[in-house]
Amino acid sequence: MSRSNEASRLEAEVRRNQAESGVGGKQAMLEKLMAQNVIESLHHVEAQMDEDLKNLVAVEDMREIELDAMREKRRAAMISQEKKRQEWRAQGHGEYREIHGEKEFFQEVKGSERVLVHFYRSATIRCNIIDKHLRDIALKHLETKIVRIDAEKSPFLVERLNIWMMPSIVICLNGKTEHTIVGMDEFGGVDDFSTAMVEYVIGTHGGIYHDGTPPENVTSEKKQVSRFGKQEKAIRSNAANLDEDDDWWD
Repeated sequence: MSRSNEASRLEAEVRRNQAESGVGGKQAMLEKLMAQNVIESLHHVEAQMDEDLKNLVAVEDMREIELDAMREKRRAAMISQEKKRQEWRAQGHGEYREIHGEKEFFQEVKGSERVLVHFYRSATIRCNIIDKHLRDIALKHLETKIVRIDAEKSPFLVERLNIWMMPSIVICLNGKTEHTIVGMDEFGGVDDFSTAMVEYVIGTHGGIYHDGTPPENVTSEKKQVSRFGKQEKAIRSNAANLDEDDDWWD
């Protein structure tokens, strides 16, 4: 082989090596770029995760703030309620007691937002039944003042409030008479009604904080109690006058 041919062969081999070397360099560069892209992607994902974590912490902090606000609101409501309960007790709520005469009547009625006044007669047995229920209600419903007054010793009030039968429960709201429950008709016209029944009927007139369905059947031949409206006026008959134990006021 001549020298010129050898030189050509060597030059071709060098070029081939250079070409192969160039391809390898490009591959290495591509792999390096790919590695950098992967690293950058990982950094981006990590940054996003950090941001999400910060947002989650912020949400949790906000929830904690909201919970703290709710707790504080509830605490303030409890303090306010307890203060109100103390005021009610100071006004004579929470016990079933007797008052005397019109002066005390007007003082008691004007001194509280809700007042129940039982006009009774000691000789009337059904007044004792009402006493029992009102005594229990007074302990349970501190929001309402509940008292009783001897009708025979209060002729002025009896005439002014048109009290004509015993027992009668006068419901007073904001210093004014709202309704009078006369006899037992609104409780079903029977004697063995429950205290829950009394609560329900009084609650329909706003005398106590109470709501719900009737605890028992309140329908009688004389009257049906309506939960969503004013009670119908009781209907009296001559037969009822003879059979009932209510004390008709003459």
